[in-house]
Amino acid sequence: MLRRWLRDYINQKFVRGNINKNDRSGALHRAWGYIYTSFIEGDYFEFGVYTGDSLIESFKNYKIAKNWIDHQLVSDEFWRRETAKNYSGHVPCFHALDTFAGMPENQEDNPTFAKGNFLAEYDVVSNRCQRNGLKAPQLQLYQGLFKDTQDKLYTNVGDKKAAIINIDCDLYESAKDVLEICGKFIQTGTVLLMDDYNTFSADNNKGERRAFREFSGNSNLVFEPWFSYAYTGQSFLCVEEKK
Repeated sequence: MLRRWLRDYINQKFVRGNINKNDRSGALHRAWGYIYTSFIEGDYFEFGVYTGDSLIESFKNYKIAKNWIDHQLVSDEFWRRETAKNYSGHVPCFHALDTFAGMPENQEDNPTFAKGNFLAEYDVVSNRCQRNGLKAPQLQLYQGLFKDTQDKLYTNVGDKKAAIINIDCDLYESAKDVLEICGKFIQTGTVLLMDDYNTFSADNNKGERRAFREFSGNSNLVFEPWFSYAYTGQSFLCVEEKK
């Protein structure tokens, strides 16, 4: 009984998990843990869904963070209960965008990212998400080029902001479109996960690196590097909105 009480007590106070896990799951765990311990409201955006692995993993880690907040509601400390009460009702929407037709035509001249690679099926991904508890209306799945589904995304998001933006689209043009689309969603505290930031031998003139360099250089937003993950991933925090 004492062991069970201690376990429940600890779960009330901490977002549990291995923050040193350096893969995509670990990155998503750290991102959601940061969002929930900072009480940041916003939706989750994923650009480049492929078979849905990262999307499902993100939802699982969101539930871990949400469970932590729910435990705060029954804490023996008044301030924890009150803080959690003001935040626990927030339910983020998961916006997931992909052509579901493989890589689009591009100029990267890299066989890994040739047109048609990374092909996945919309219905298969949708069904996988549903089997893992992620379904409409909390899940909004968009099929098509990012620019082509932009209007639908804007309608669904409305005036909400981004908690996490997971960019896994590899290509310069695609990442450029993502950042331009998401500029209006980014707020102080938004997490950017750029899964292929160091692809192309970390060349600043290619891929996601180039897109982010151009976007951040022309933006009124200030970003700071946070942590690297997996083989080529890099995270950033939006730390300030210039006045």
